[in-house]
Amino acid sequence: MKETEEVFTIAVTVTDKHCPAGERAGSDYMREGKIPVLSCEGACIRGEIARLAAYMVAKEEPFRRGCHGELLSVPGSALARWMTTAEKVILIDGCFLHCQGRVLENLIGREKLARFDALSHYKKYTEHFDIDSVPEAGRKEAARLVADAVLAEIRQTYSPACGCKAADGCA
Repeated sequence: MKETEEVFTIAVTVTDKHCPAGERAGSDYMREGKIPVLSCEGACIRGEIARLAAYMVAKEEPFRRGCHGELLSVPGSALARWMTTAEKVILIDGCFLHCQGRVLENLIGREKLARFDALSHYKKYTEHFDIDSVPEAGRKEAARLVADAVLAEIRQTYSPACGCKAADGCA
């Protein structure tokens, strides 16, 4: 595959609205030093598994789920500020297209992204598109495999500002 540095621009209509719950959460997450977790937002089974895995990761400390919509379309919101100023952002892409990763590396920066390809962990359902074509138990099982792999790698490699290796802070 040819690597390219080409980019394109998408125009987003400005809004003066803010989500009250998002403003509270973003402010809290910044103050508490939580690590944003974002995922693929694709409509297919691969996107669904990546999303489920992101929710599983975000239930662990010190992670919290980020909002793709606010990040891209409400740049002045507390959630967007949290995600863009965090020292690390976890991203779970759904497949080899790495759609979300290609957007975020330009918005947040490659050096701040810890990127994971969900499909590389469960390696099945590639013939399916529709979410309902895979039973819920299969979706959850695949997402758990991805979440466990992401958490294991992050906990081994992440060094917060304090310098320790524990993703949940100093012991």
